[in-house]
Parts: sequence; C-alpha cells; structure tokens
Amino acid sequence: MNEYLLKVTNVYRVPTVEDALELRERLQLTKCGELSSFSYTTKYVKAKGEIIDEYQLVKATIVFTEEKNPDLHVTAKYDEGVLF
Repeated sequence: MNEYLLKVTNVYRVPTVEDALELRERLQLTKCGELSSFSYTTKYVKAKGEIIDEYQLVKATIVFTEEKNPDLHVTAKYDEGVLF
C-alpha cells in the first residue's frame, strides 16, 4: 500500500463545555495518533430572538504519522452510533 492517512479533523457536537473537555481527555488517549489541535465554540439556538438552548461545536485534529517520513498505515473506519 502506497497511501498513508496522515491526519483527520473531526467535528463533534456536545451539549456542554464539560462534555467538550471530557472529549478532549478521551481523544488524548488515542493510541494510533496524537491529538494535535482541539477547539470548541459555544453555539446558541434562538427562537424569536431569545436563546432557548446552547451546545458546543468541537473540532479535533489527530495526526497519525509524519508527512515527510510516514511510517504508519492507518485505516479510517466510521460506524454509526459508535463514538470509539
């Protein structure tokens, strides 16, 4: 195989800041890559000009191998309903 998956950026929606921070803790434990960037933004749901709900939009990038000297083959697999 001559192709290498170098990194992925995933976007998650979680209910609270605490959930976003917990997600960061779990992503830091990823065994096949390293969490290289993480950010979250509070988003508001409005109705008739009033805030009725809020959630956190999380962006996380995980690096699997170096671009210049890749040494690890990683296959992405996505399953509906499974976080990890």
